[in-house]
Amino acid sequence: MKITILEPKGYCAGVSQAIEHALKARQENPDKVVNVLGMLVHNSYVIAFLKQRDIGMIDDIADAPQGSVVVFTAHGHEKSAEEKARERKLIIYDAVCPLVKKNLTTIAKEKERGHQVIYIGYRSHPETIAALSSNENVHLYAIKEGVDFSRIEDVSPLIINQTTLNILSLKEMHEDIKKHLPLARFQDEICRATRSRQEALLTLSEDVDAIIVVGSQKSSNAKRLYEIAKEKHPGMDVFLLEDYKQLPVATLKGKKHIAISSSASTPLSIIEEIKTELLIIK
Repeated sequence: MKITILEPKGYCAGVSQAIEHALKARQENPDKVVNVLGMLVHNSYVIAFLKQRDIGMIDDIADAPQGSVVVFTAHGHEKSAEEKARERKLIIYDAVCPLVKKNLTTIAKEKERGHQVIYIGYRSHPETIAALSSNENVHLYAIKEGVDFSRIEDVSPLIINQTTLNILSLKEMHEDIKKHLPLARFQDEICRATRSRQEALLTLSEDVDAIIVVGSQKSSNAKRLYEIAKEKHPGMDVFLLEDYKQLPVATLKGKKHIAISSSASTPLSIIEEIKTELLIIK
């Protein structure tokens, strides 16, 4: 069996930075409670890694002990969380991905210039929540739902998006917006790590007969990789797995060439474990 691990692989820069921030928060505050607000990144192995180092996870700022440490996740957070953290006298470590921060800065500048913003994203994703809560000038173009164009008064709004979307679907949504707003300005902010991983799936070797996407069901970029693999390679066996324990051994027996793709928050060790297990399959 031939196994090809698609590039890029391992943590993206944003994930690496987020983990470093969390570890720094623990190192610099050895006697304090340290919690991440939400999942630092969407991977259970990373969460377990942090837990082993006494870094917890909370869903609400109100759950953080007064004067403790809170780490904001890579995906962003609701704007009110910052004020609530200050009210509780929390020590803040900001692990928000640089590209997500860039989007929020752009949104703020558009308001100053008198422009509206249409944000394309999943309604419940932390990135989207962060963008919508940043100011009232942002209107959501929800995936599979669209936007109420009657609420858009700006003839030339800025179109911006969640950084982990499907590059093929995003193109279609841009075309839909152009039909309603010909003068709209588009700023495609799919992150490089997400785009490169998706593009690698579009140019697979012709002899690949199965694809394994390694990542969490909670990871937006992992689910988008799975979507693209299924869409562009119909009839091929495609699997979204978090680790080697989920390998469908019976289905993979007899495969000649398996391609392994991975999300930007998947540890390299998990990918190598899956490769090792695949080599055992006859």
